[in-house]
Amino acid sequence: MKKNYITLTIGAFLVIIFGFMLFTFQVRETEVAIKTWFLKAVKDDEGMADIKPGFGFRLPWPVHDVHKFDKRIQSSEWTFEETGTIDAQPILVKVFVTWKISDALKFFSSFSGDMAKANEALEGNVRSAQNAVIGNYAFNNLVTTNKEELKLDAIEDDMKKRVGEDSVGNGIEIIMVGIKRLGIPESVTSAVFERMKAERQAEIQKIQAEGERQAKEIKAKADLEANKILAVARAEAIQISGEAEAQAAKSYKVFKQNPELANFLFQRKALEGLLKENSTLILDPNTPPFNLLTQPNTGKAAE
Repeated sequence: MKKNYITLTIGAFLVIIFGFMLFTFQVRETEVAIKTWFLKAVKDDEGMADIKPGFGFRLPWPVHDVHKFDKRIQSSEWTFEETGTIDAQPILVKVFVTWKISDALKFFSSFSGDMAKANEALEGNVRSAQNAVIGNYAFNNLVTTNKEELKLDAIEDDMKKRVGEDSVGNGIEIIMVGIKRLGIPESVTSAVFERMKAERQAEIQKIQAEGERQAKEIKAKADLEANKILAVARAEAIQISGEAEAQAAKSYKVFKQNPELANFLFQRKALEGLLKENSTLILDPNTPPFNLLTQPNTGKAAE
């Protein structure tokens, strides 16, 4: 009897679990879902069919059916494809796209929730946009050493706009369209390298010319500044020389009153200059100013 009780308890517990799973469903934070009623989408009061994350109730299939999709950002890329530019130059382009589901009902209606079908439709939209956009640009706008000629950002923005317009009806939001890699067909590789080499050489010459121009400008400014400094120095020298001559003129007036004293002072100053350091001199004692050592003539000087 006890054994039957345990069996019945376990059976009832399993029935409860099975019933819970049969009449409920869960949508994760990374998912978006729609619920259908006999294959027709169930919409809310605002006309939206997207079901938010959490638990929900349903009736068993085929009355209700729940379709879940990954709402995280997806990334798709494809192989190289040759595209022609506006100047009839071939180029190999590899494009990538990041996208997410923006409307679960439209996505389900377009692809029945199949991500592979969505990726295939995206590839067609991207190829079409790629050929249309790049066909409006020159080869130099994609491959060049001159940054001013590159238009990759504008090309990618234009492609994103076109792919987004073509995909919005499928419930897909385009996050980014970018050029992952560029290739050059073997038939034009040599010509492209030569052109890039010529562009680089032209850039070198441009930089050298700019450097020479700046060097000349700096030298001219330096010469002008040097001339200003020299002019100021000459003016100051003339002023100092004039002041010195004025002071000398005053001294000359004093010396004229007593020439003997002036001569004595000049000779003594010369002697001090010669004997500033330890020296040994052999000279005629009568030679000025050394005659002061033997014949100071102090009497006249004092007068």
